[in-house]
Amino acid sequence: GIRSGYGVFRFPEMVLLFLCLFFCEAFFASEALGFSSEDRRGRTASGVTVASSFADEEGDKGDALFELVLLKDKAEEGDPDAQFELGRRYLQGVGLERNDVMALHWVRAAAQQGYARAEAGLAWMYAVGRGVVRDDVQAFDWYKRAAENGYMVAQRMLGKCYEKGVGTAVDADRARFWYEKAAEQGDEYAVARLKALSQPVQSGYGAYPVHAGSGR
Repeated sequence: GIRSGYGVFRFPEMVLLFLCLFFCEAFFASEALGFSSEDRRGRTASGVTVASSFADEEGDKGDALFELVLLKDKAEEGDPDAQFELGRRYLQGVGLERNDVMALHWVRAAAQQGYARAEAGLAWMYAVGRGVVRDDVQAFDWYKRAAENGYMVAQRMLGKCYEKGVGTAVDADRARFWYEKAAEQGDEYAVARLKALSQPVQSGYGAYPVHAGSGR
């Protein structure tokens, strides 16, 4: 009991029971979250740090938002790398709501500055009709610009355009020329197409000769 100057008082049994239940409940709750009874500082009984808290998640969101703001600032300042990356994110819905119109805007902005990846990206958008009406001629034109800038993927695609006659007339010589350019950079599809084009064409209905040439 507790002694005071006025007498002796005892804790009511119900108060003691309440305190006991309160601390027991807190203990078992912490155990359920993976904390040991000896260490409540965010570690499991095995010593492994507990997964990131809500505060960490909010911090990650804040970092991503800050990075996105910086990316937009650079894009608006005319940085072609940032313009292409922003366009890619709009196109794929990475960190932003997917928006083909905005994707086209930023990819085109970078392509118009001669940024090869953006030129090839714009060509693809024309080829499949993303954010713009499908146009094989425009696709061919932008693939050609990117290929001439040395972009391997565009060189392969330009070779395919010439081989299949997409956006331009069929031209086996030019197809071979651009496949060779892509193959020199390690493009396996281009290597396979060169092997196919080197095979003699069998005579018969629908056959046509394949002539060698520079394709320049």
